[in-house]
Amino acid sequence: MAALSAMLAATVAFSIDAMLQVPREIAASLSQGSPNQVQLGIATFVVGMGCGTLFAGPLSDTFGRHKIAIGSSVLFILGALLSARAPRLETILVARTLQGVGAAGPRVVALAITRDLFSGRQMAEVVCFLMIVFSLVPVITPTMGAAISWAFGWRTIYLTFVIFSLISIFWLILRQPETLLPKARRPFRAKEIWCGIKEVFANREVVLAIGAQTLIYAMLFNALKSTQQIFDQNFDQDANFPP
Repeated sequence: MAALSAMLAATVAFSIDAMLQVPREIAASLSQGSPNQVQLGIATFVVGMGCGTLFAGPLSDTFGRHKIAIGSSVLFILGALLSARAPRLETILVARTLQGVGAAGPRVVALAITRDLFSGRQMAEVVCFLMIVFSLVPVITPTMGAAISWAFGWRTIYLTFVIFSLISIFWLILRQPETLLPKARRPFRAKEIWCGIKEVFANREVVLAIGAQTLIYAMLFNALKSTQQIFDQNFDQDANFPP
């Protein structure tokens, strides 16, 4: 179960980091006059993921973990297919936003399933394993993306996202029964969600933690957006990125 949850949670990291090596190829194909706009492919994905995260949790509490994971994966796959066939950069930006919304579901569901099945020290161990995998994926996937782009072209990377999502979702369906029983589900009501939001932000420690993590992730994603271009244009080391 821990390996399955780790694969679901790794969808986000894989979708971002596999694209870090190919902005120049995308710009040459779709945005020769404005190469900087290619970086928006990461930004729009992150925006979509943020929006999807707001709703994936409450929806999974209402309809169950499986339905939200499957529905989100359908959006993710649709966004990947649209990106692979995109005739213009603007199409990719819209598709990547959709893909980000879809990627939020498996990540949230992975943590929700962990919470359903485990508690205490055991849950902490599983979450630590998820974080280890989530941290290791960015080490591997840029090289994978570069190899796929070199061998088959940058559009093929989006097709690997489809394969990755299909494997993880079929694994979920075949190996992990629904963990949220109908009697434990909660209705999706704006009033209850608003009460939950107020309860969260009433805790000062939570607010400080959210603020700190927001700054950390802002720096991280800004670095991810610009790092390839810095290697290429500032240091003339594009051939050595990723190392």
